[in-house]
Amino acid sequence: CHGAVGVRTGNQKVVGVGIIGSGVMGLEHMQNIKLLENARVVMVADTDENSRQLAAKECPEARVVEDYEVLLADESVDVIVVCTPNCHHIHVLRKAIPSRVRHILVEKPLCTTVEHCQEVAELVAEHMGPETGRIFWVGMEYRYMPPIARLLEHVDNGEVGKLHMVHIREHRFPFLLKVGNWNRFAENTGGTLVEKCCHFWDLMRRILQGAKAVRVYATGGMDVNHIGETYEVDGVKKRPDIIDNAFVSIDFDNGARGCLDLCMFAEDRQHEEVHVVGSTGKIHAEAPACVVTMHKPQPASSRVPPPKGRYEQHTTNESTAVPQALLEAGHHEGATFYELEAFVNAVQNGGDAVVTIEDGIEAVAMGVAAELSIKEKRVVEMQEVMALIDSTGPASAGAAGSGPVAASASSSGSTAAAEEEHAAKRHKSKL
Repeated sequence: CHGAVGVRTGNQKVVGVGIIGSGVMGLEHMQNIKLLENARVVMVADTDENSRQLAAKECPEARVVEDYEVLLADESVDVIVVCTPNCHHIHVLRKAIPSRVRHILVEKPLCTTVEHCQEVAELVAEHMGPETGRIFWVGMEYRYMPPIARLLEHVDNGEVGKLHMVHIREHRFPFLLKVGNWNRFAENTGGTLVEKCCHFWDLMRRILQGAKAVRVYATGGMDVNHIGETYEVDGVKKRPDIIDNAFVSIDFDNGARGCLDLCMFAEDRQHEEVHVVGSTGKIHAEAPACVVTMHKPQPASSRVPPPKGRYEQHTTNESTAVPQALLEAGHHEGATFYELEAFVNAVQNGGDAVVTIEDGIEAVAMGVAAELSIKEKRVVEMQEVMALIDSTGPASAGAAGSGPVAASASSSGSTAAAEEEHAAKRHKSKL
């Protein structure tokens, strides 16, 4: 199941990809891998029969199975892409990281809690350290959207000077239905500001070249979408609890500020804007319009406003066209293709992950802080959220150097087994 657009393989082995979870994003990954010449989908695993049928139709040459552990053990699989529901990532990664599979790309968010993220980090440190040559990559497609990638080039080149402000707006339609309606509940997704917005927290940190959030204030709620809906979960009727709009303000440790404006009922399209303001200019990118605009303000009189036409005179616009084949292979303006291309190239050439496990943890933690801020109506210091890692589990039971969560992951005994059993039952037919 591979196609004819993308990088050339030369004499390199074609990478065998296993997809775990063949829902909307799993299918999008399959469609884009088919456009790469140096990779092919060899196996797909999903617990839902209809999803398996869709996978078989999309990639008829691939072996499709129900049990992802069968996929992990198969010698044809060189790398995996994890596309299961957010709350299931931890269970897949507990099995995948110590397995024979060489490289892993896990869709965003890394996990739904910082505790689980840290557990994954400990497992990666134990089994996928630099000496192993294995790659653990967190899927953050928005970095690879052509207009945003172009914005990053301008910012990295210092074209707007010292960075002070990042503002991101997404106005769009409500969440789509997923198998088993798992995405209607914050316990499964991490909450909207984790599930959806980890992309934006990651972008803010990438734009600010790795700066870390210090404090977060958010206001928001579930005001329009899913009101009056009920779903049966484990025999109990439940109402959705996912936020559909929010404003979030963030202070970063380098002095810069970030702001998110999210509305999930504003438009019949998925419209994103990223604005970056520095000491010498402003740049903003729009998707799906694929437009990048740069403005360089000029010194102005303290008594007279700038003359008409000055803004236009010092503003440039550029478009970032996306090949039609990529537009037809997903919903992210080609970003999934470019991300997979970079991942597979790193696999073949011994490169490093572009989006690291630290990036994944920070994005989840920022979302958790924003959700907490809305719930408790207060400013949340990031150290509060990160402290959750050290306040749960057998914090002092691990061996020296293993860390609190490593001890929890490796020696949690019956508690971990019970959690795995419960999760397996709960998420049956939800991949």
